[in-house]
Amino acid sequence: MSLKRFLSRMRDRYFGTELDRALRRTVNTGSLRVLVYWNRGLGDIALGLCALFARLRERLPGCHITVLTRPDLEQAFALTDIDRILVCPSLQRGDAQGFGRACRALELDRGEFDAVFERPDPTAWIADSLGHYVPRLRWRNEWNSLVDRFAGISPDRPVIAAHVSSETGQFYGYVKDWPLQFWRELFQRVSERHPVQWILFGHAKGERFDQPNVLDLRGRTSLLDVLAILRNRTQVLIAVDSGILAMTYFLDESFPLEIVSLWSDPRQGVLKQRVASPNPGLRHCPLVGEDEDVRRLKVEQVEAAIVAALARLAPRPNAP
Repeated sequence: MSLKRFLSRMRDRYFGTELDRALRRTVNTGSLRVLVYWNRGLGDIALGLCALFARLRERLPGCHITVLTRPDLEQAFALTDIDRILVCPSLQRGDAQGFGRACRALELDRGEFDAVFERPDPTAWIADSLGHYVPRLRWRNEWNSLVDRFAGISPDRPVIAAHVSSETGQFYGYVKDWPLQFWRELFQRVSERHPVQWILFGHAKGERFDQPNVLDLRGRTSLLDVLAILRNRTQVLIAVDSGILAMTYFLDESFPLEIVSLWSDPRQGVLKQRVASPNPGLRHCPLVGEDEDVRRLKVEQVEAAIVAALARLAPRPNAP
């Protein structure tokens, strides 16, 4: 552990976290304007920031929360309980000077706010919420119609969505992704025995899946598009530990969905939260690779979970 990190932990232990200290200052002044800067992952919005926002609402009733972020996260924040979203079009993930650059680009004066969280750390600040607080992402009925532009989705057979890779896997110290050859074998094995359609989600196409019954939507969907498809046209979602998994799991809507999730580290993501989904129709089957290596999950294990999921689900109406 670096000296800087050690000193930071000692300070937090004796004086409270940055959040604790800011709340004490803000409560004393009666101020309510809060700015949160976020340039990290999608999944952490559900897994950490929702609890942070709830803590702010609890401690500062009536506070006005503004988030400053990059364009690809705007739709995710639209699902949360905040008041304003500021988007910096030039902001790139990993930019260590991103906050200052974004403020200058938007001509934003941090002095407008009574509490500014430039480097929020919900993992440390909201650790006491694990196992208790249930994140709830709000869905708007008008977003259901987004599914209509995807005419290639089959209306007459079960639809299985697959998020085949995590776009941010390179930022973590463990393997998140299942090998591509395993996905291909899974698609083939299930399709040979069951009349299903596969839909692929993700930011970019990468390697092609030239297989029958596979509709590749990678690179063609926004977050809200994906959630609309899952909400209205999908029976089963297979996902690695990812933002899509977290955002789907904590969507505060009632609709039937079976999720089969693939893991290396069971101490991360939705498994770390240790709470049920707010969706009463969601059933979750997590599969952890042997020796905590997702690459050691066998195709037969995932296939068996999918077949069991399909057997449990009743037919879904075609219309939203």
